[in-house]
Amino acid sequence: MSLPDLSRFAVLLVSASVLTAAAQSDEPVRVSGYFCGAKYEQVAFLQRQAAGDSEEIAANNVNKVVGKQTCAFFLPAHAIPVGDEAVMSDGLVYKVQSFIFLPEKVERWTGTYFGSMQSKRTFSEL
Repeated sequence: MSLPDLSRFAVLLVSASVLTAAAQSDEPVRVSGYFCGAKYEQVAFLQRQAAGDSEEIAANNVNKVVGKQTCAFFLPAHAIPVGDEAVMSDGLVYKVQSFIFLPEKVERWTGTYFGSMQSKRTFSEL
């Protein structure tokens, strides 16, 4: 990605975050899927997925490293969206979202990853 493309992508991410934050309320929504107990655990889960692991294997890998069951699949449940962030790590962009699950009032994280922000170089450029 060239520098102008990178700037445009960054503006789009910020715009999406602002619009999402404006649309959030204290109203519960129904969510399901893989969630982790902390933001850094969710990023680790997404890094494993980006490396080619399935959701189940990625969750098991994170759980083994952390030493507890932190990442797991959640059946549809009611949760209040708290916020979302864009995180860059090792050239990938991750969008992580925080939810407070009801009635337990426990925060869990979910997310997705986007393509690489690193430019591709040919062998002749090295």
